[in-house]
Amino acid sequence: MYKVLVKKALGKKFKVTYTDTGNLNGSIRHTLQSYIGMLARTKVPINIVSWPNVDGDLKNKLWLDVKDTFKVAPESKKLVLTSAGTKWRAFKTMLTRKYVLPYLGKKKKLRKPPSQYAFVGRQPWRQFVKERTTEKWLELHNKQSERVRKRKYHHRLSRKGYIGLEEELKKTLPEGEVIDCAIMWKKARQRKDGDRDEKARAVVTKIDDLLEKKSKGELEISGSSDVLSQALETLEHSGRVRGVGGFINPSTYFKLPKLKRIRITKADLLARDRERDRELEETKKMLTAQQAKAEELLNKRIAALEVMITGKTPNTPPLNVHVLGDCRISPISDKGSIHDRTLNTSNNLDEAKVKEEVQDCEVVPPPTEMGGTCELAVDTINNIVAFGTVFEDEDVNRMIHGVPLKEGCVRVSVDGAIQAEARLPFLVEGEMGLVGQAIGSHVAWPEELVIRRVNKKKKRKMDFVKQLFDQAELNSFVPKRCKLLYKHAKTIMSQTSELISTVLDDKVFGLHKELFILTENVTDLLEMKKIGQGVIAAYMAHLHETLTERDELDTFTFIDPAATYNCERSGFGPYLVDRLKEGKADRIFFMPYNPGCIMWAMKYYKEHWILTIIWEDEVYILDPLPNPVHYTAWETAVMNAVKSYNAEKGRANKVPKLRLLPGVPKQPGGIECGYYVMRYMKDIINDDTLSFSTKWAVKTRKGYTQQQLDEVRMEVANYLQTLL
Repeated sequence: MYKVLVKKALGKKFKVTYTDTGNLNGSIRHTLQSYIGMLARTKVPINIVSWPNVDGDLKNKLWLDVKDTFKVAPESKKLVLTSAGTKWRAFKTMLTRKYVLPYLGKKKKLRKPPSQYAFVGRQPWRQFVKERTTEKWLELHNKQSERVRKRKYHHRLSRKGYIGLEEELKKTLPEGEVIDCAIMWKKARQRKDGDRDEKARAVVTKIDDLLEKKSKGELEISGSSDVLSQALETLEHSGRVRGVGGFINPSTYFKLPKLKRIRITKADLLARDRERDRELEETKKMLTAQQAKAEELLNKRIAALEVMITGKTPNTPPLNVHVLGDCRISPISDKGSIHDRTLNTSNNLDEAKVKEEVQDCEVVPPPTEMGGTCELAVDTINNIVAFGTVFEDEDVNRMIHGVPLKEGCVRVSVDGAIQAEARLPFLVEGEMGLVGQAIGSHVAWPEELVIRRVNKKKKRKMDFVKQLFDQAELNSFVPKRCKLLYKHAKTIMSQTSELISTVLDDKVFGLHKELFILTENVTDLLEMKKIGQGVIAAYMAHLHETLTERDELDTFTFIDPAATYNCERSGFGPYLVDRLKEGKADRIFFMPYNPGCIMWAMKYYKEHWILTIIWEDEVYILDPLPNPVHYTAWETAVMNAVKSYNAEKGRANKVPKLRLLPGVPKQPGGIECGYYVMRYMKDIINDDTLSFSTKWAVKTRKGYTQQQLDEVRMEVANYLQTLL
């Protein structure tokens, strides 16, 4: 009906494009906007949560309806639909303010929609009311209301808007004269009595002064730096113009020159690739030289340390970095996103407190020749609670604390505790019952729970090891429960170049992988610094164990973050395709990726982590940056791999869809991206509804708290402690 009236009133189609709306007659613009609002209110159900959740087919119908009534250019589609979304949200806000909130607790009043808006339907109305009366929504509504109250300059145009104000002002001016947006802004904030708010008065005074200078030629106007921008002392937004209404962009209003596209030929691309390869080769040579110097310095430090400990000149071959596997130095670091902003990691703890923290770290002499180092577990082989020495000599194994040693048990000495509050497998009546009480004593232990280790470490003098522990200062970010691991990394691992290593189950990443964790990986994790793929891979191995216990391996699986390095190489695609073939087709694949150096928001990020999720034919990109960036090479490589997988499965007609999730929690600085990627995986796995694709589709962008990040840090640290 409204369309008929519009056509009858206009008599023909008007050409309306959002690139020249500033030059259109105000009545035509107002009619178009009113028509778009009418369509949005009557065609889109109000029980849909948000505009991004509106079906694409329904949006296309709105666009076709507008195009059938008005002569609009194809490039205006996006802005037409944006206008429809704005007016649809405003309609829902009006219904909430006038017909829902005043009647909270009065069910009869809320059973059906107001008579003048009966077209919304009873069922959508009831769902709309139910959603708008929940505690969660009301809490959000109150927060937004508080924000609105903080606005400085409120306009007084009501539904007339800037379009109606412009028409009124044109009647009093000579034909063809352009009205300055500063005058529009000033008139829009004028009340019916002619006065303005106190805050607006100061700006209006500045506007009058600047307009006078402009008329005398004393004020220089350049592009978007006009009278209004200078009066408000804030730059104009890149996507809209203040004081003229919606959907008028700066390039049209300020007559800014359009940027010309630069055509890049194939020869230019080849030349750029050759230059990039040359720079990469030079970088490799430089890193190789730096690595050789670092190895030489490290070997000298190890030799000096061995001389201090044993008093003998060592005959140790140089460290072969090639045995480090995934931890070898590569042209691109696998650390977190970093820019010039630094994190406060002050170590200024008083000496008394440091010594107090160290007291519970028992240091014992190295095992005698009749014994061997071991780890001691309780209940299960993975629950390691202490480390000590196992004695194999039968003469010392017959009696222990006056009680014969049981069959299947061995005699051990407890040298140090990992879980001091854990109970001993066999209590010693009247003497000890906890692991912490047994330090320095001999006890019986089930042989199946004793993990013997081949001790390759050089024997250290007790006083030297004690000195190392005494010198270890606790960083302020280190959780207290991790102080033993931190001291172990800062002293023994640092001085002897030890690694934490383990061979992961082939089911974790679908391939054989030996995980190596260096000293710096441990300290970076515990000091809340940038982390690399080794720590993230360790956390994924921990999640794999959790999923195994919960019998959910058919739902979630993991892609090795080390395998995603240089995604354009020939081996990445086949690995991902083979991984997609495993198990059920509807599993969720977690794939952390580090694109390397990026530039975002005028900041240079040396490294950055994102999370990619493959779920059936949907590829989701979860980027912790405040505004996500397109990683073209990575997106192309993943999409091609999914297409290849579909082709091999006989589903060549299935086209994967790439979706950015702009609502994922955002990182506040430049070092948290790795922790955010781990937290994303944890949240999705613990969500029974698997609603991440809709929950993070809207830009809420709240960041994680430090407590939430500490949860994943502790989980990684606990996993690493089981590998010691």
